[in-house]
Amino acid sequence: MLPKYHLILGIIFSLILYLFQINLFYCFIFLLSSIFIDFDHYLFYFIRKKDLNLRRAYIWHKSLGTHHKPIMQIFHTLEFLLLISVLAFFSNLFLFIFFGMLFHSLTDIIEMIHNKNLYTREFSFINYLRRRKKYL
Repeated sequence: MLPKYHLILGIIFSLILYLFQINLFYCFIFLLSSIFIDFDHYLFYFIRKKDLNLRRAYIWHKSLGTHHKPIMQIFHTLEFLLLISVLAFFSNLFLFIFFGMLFHSLTDIIEMIHNKNLYTREFSFINYLRRRKKYL
């Protein structure tokens, strides 16, 4: 999903949380985590291309289209979400980070199912490493 749609959906859902008497700070944390989870796209680009230009990273990801082999986006993995969910048991801050990241991931998955390209993302870091080892 394009960043502008994550921003719009994140704002809408953050406002809904605020209407349900959720602290404004936590609504903001939810919003930020629902957007900045995509930082791993930039990291992937940097590792692959050795380039720090954010605009070129965005263009490169868009040029991949919807049909490509799975990409490892570490913040989108089940293992990373599990780590954040464990931290959420100890801190409300991590609880809202977890919900923001989960919201983002669910909107991505819904879009990927709709576009029939669910296979373009690796959802497990362990599975990714297992597959890479198989090909080496």
